[in-house]
Amino acid sequence: MSIFVKALIRTDPAKASVVIVKLSEFLRYQLYENSEEKTLLTSEIDFLSNFLNLEKIRRDNFSFDIQVNIDHRIISSTFIPPNLFTTFVENAVKHSVDLSGRESCVKIEININNRQLYFKCVNSISTGYLPSDKKSGGLGLANITRRLELLYNDTFDLKIESDDTEYSVNLKIPV
Repeated sequence: MSIFVKALIRTDPAKASVVIVKLSEFLRYQLYENSEEKTLLTSEIDFLSNFLNLEKIRRDNFSFDIQVNIDHRIISSTFIPPNLFTTFVENAVKHSVDLSGRESCVKIEININNRQLYFKCVNSISTGYLPSDKKSGGLGLANITRRLELLYNDTFDLKIESDDTEYSVNLKIPV
């Protein structure tokens, strides 16, 4: 990232300034919020937004959308473990890259209903991309699944699906 910022300072100082602000917010969250047992849901969403905004600056053919359908009072008073969604979003960004240069995207939806938080993350996939099956998936998915088991025992529901154009993660946790 430092090489990217250095190059940006020379070619587009205004964009470099935005990147530096986003990076500082990103690091602030990692240093302060991440060390706590729980963080506000709104902080987690801001972190994801900063992460995706940095990726959008880095990649020309990338778009994202975060839809949060939760009353402001609820989102500002709901606590979750920090970085609970980060692995899913990092994977979505990594696997959304289209090698042919076509537009790629990540869509996130977060809802709370009946004391259950619903997180959905969908990313486009490149034509011909073959994601690994769930059982032999990457270490990140194995680690987050284990973390969910430790945090929520059998009260969470995680479903991962893919087809020719999309990869989606659906997570339900109690709040």
